[in-house]
Amino acid sequence: MTKNNHHFKPIKRKLWYKKKAVTLNSVVEQYNAGDDILYDQDLIPYDVQGSWGYGLMLRRHGILTDQELISLKKGLAEITKLYKAGKFKMTLEDEDCHTKIENYLTEKYGEIGKRIHTARSRNDQILVTMRLFMKEKMKDLRQLTLQLADVLVDAAKKYEFIPMPGYTHMQKAMPTTLGTWYGSFVESLLDDLRLLTAVSNELVDQNPLGSGAGYGSPFSFDRDKLSKDLSFKRTQNNVIYCQNSRGKIEGMVLEVCSQIMLTLNKLASDLLFYTTQEVHFFNIPDNVSTGSSIMPQKKNLDVAELIRARTSTVIACRNEITMNILNKISGYHRDGQEIKRPLFLGLRYTAASLKVMLIVIESLKPNEKEIFNDMTPELFATHKAFAMVKDGKSFRDAYMEVGANLDKISIDKKEILKMLKESRHQGGTGNLQLNKLKQEIKKLQSM
Repeated sequence: MTKNNHHFKPIKRKLWYKKKAVTLNSVVEQYNAGDDILYDQDLIPYDVQGSWGYGLMLRRHGILTDQELISLKKGLAEITKLYKAGKFKMTLEDEDCHTKIENYLTEKYGEIGKRIHTARSRNDQILVTMRLFMKEKMKDLRQLTLQLADVLVDAAKKYEFIPMPGYTHMQKAMPTTLGTWYGSFVESLLDDLRLLTAVSNELVDQNPLGSGAGYGSPFSFDRDKLSKDLSFKRTQNNVIYCQNSRGKIEGMVLEVCSQIMLTLNKLASDLLFYTTQEVHFFNIPDNVSTGSSIMPQKKNLDVAELIRARTSTVIACRNEITMNILNKISGYHRDGQEIKRPLFLGLRYTAASLKVMLIVIESLKPNEKEIFNDMTPELFATHKAFAMVKDGKSFRDAYMEVGANLDKISIDKKEILKMLKESRHQGGTGNLQLNKLKQEIKKLQSM
């Protein structure tokens, strides 16, 4: 490092300072930063990844020398090592992870730190950093969702023909099975995975780096090769749209999270109902229950209640991002940094909810005796009417006859199972196609 680099402390240096270090009003500096540096701390590995890819491109175009590229690789490796050891910490003066990394490279390796930002803006730098971050987080969500789907389909197979009441309007309606109930959430999660795959592959997995501040640069950079170096599926083309897509794509990521959480919310709501003393389809295991500080008998499934609430939080995070990008003209806006908080929170809550629901499903065991005792005769009224239809009576006449004689309906266990297995249409209680679902999950897990 040359002596000229010592005329001010590197920690005070902003990337936008010109002739000298200036003292920014501390209140303004704090307000500008907000909580952004907390999120940027987690983004450091992805910014390092983006800087290495960018360095490779600069070398191809003669802006960096071979030796400078070697220095860049060494410097970025040092940052990564320090980061993993918890020694590369963001401070308020750093402003953002981009500044901290560039200042480190400049302080330790001189010219490479000064050259790495050639034709690059923090505008496209944060875009690519966030894309790399979201790509990894969506891979994690994919695996967690598949794990939960796998556990649910195994439970569906295990309890495939255990009868249980089905509800409409919160009232007993028709007979179904535990297998059908478990299986319904498998298929819901698979739909969520289809959305996740589309958003991840088609929206997130495109490279905005090289678009500069949103208006390109006077260099003939091969951005497609840069995309390959960074393992992106393709290059995001239009430089203005690269900037305009900030918030739009993050919002779609949280739309995926919202849909996953809606599935978990439904499952959690069912479990809270099914574990009440009045219904008692499931016992609450000790390893997932909490108690009361005053009532010795209480066992509560708090985790399911929190999943319900955090679904609302994730949806609110998604809406906050949408509100952030409303009514802005094309181009970069500093308030885009406020997108990080809801994105990080939504992703964190979704991943945590999937993990904890997996534990709950693995722990819960159905109370088969209680469920069967709840299979009261009126549940089979519609099936009795269908039996008359099969003997030639019109459905409406059968409906009227059964409805007028509800007190005369009787049923036994053997007849219940026979009725449930008669539903052989696709997705019916007698044809859940669970093996097909299991194979689909295995295929997705191997990809």
